[in-house]
Amino acid sequence: MRRIENAEKLYDAVRIDHFRALESYWAVPASDDTARNGHWVKGPGIGFVNAIKIRFPNLPFIAEDLGLLTEAVHELRKASGYPGMKVLEFAFDPSGKSDYLPHNYDKNCVCYTGTHDNAPLLFYLEQTSEAERAFIAKYLGIKTKNAKQLAEAILRVGLASTANLFIAQMQDWLNLSEGSRINMPGTSEGNWQWRMKKGEASEKLAARIRELTELYGR
Repeated sequence: MRRIENAEKLYDAVRIDHFRALESYWAVPASDDTARNGHWVKGPGIGFVNAIKIRFPNLPFIAEDLGLLTEAVHELRKASGYPGMKVLEFAFDPSGKSDYLPHNYDKNCVCYTGTHDNAPLLFYLEQTSEAERAFIAKYLGIKTKNAKQLAEAILRVGLASTANLFIAQMQDWLNLSEGSRINMPGTSEGNWQWRMKKGEASEKLAARIRELTELYGR
């Protein structure tokens, strides 16, 4: 509670990381070197959610509901009323069966191009498979497989989605690629070093963001 209270002083909303652990979490003995010998333990569930709602009635929360999700996790997220997360970089499986595709959204969610753990949108598109780029182009109704143009189109489809909130990394607005990633999961060095260069937050960029924000009613 004290941690959330401190966050409330700094932020307009708080994202509960690893929300699925409120339903159940993987417990590992402290003496073990790996997570292999863990087991699932029941989490605090809706009781915890209700407690923080009582303590922070006016603070918006977002549930980071990514990862291995069970029906029980989905039910807890729905019972909480918190918006879940939709990440566009996870959406474009050529099978077309992803829950992260915008036409599958309900309004109570937050749409991201990617999170701090993802590659910038442009680099993701440069590295992904030909089949995935072809599906993205088909889904977005554009004829090109050019990574920069696909990145622009993905930004637009996120803005145009029914998600109550849309979040894009600044690297994606700047159309940056390799070398501008925030974090590589599973590594302990070289992360959290990217900084926006002086002059990149230009009047031209501000005008573009404003134009698209107004165009899609954001």
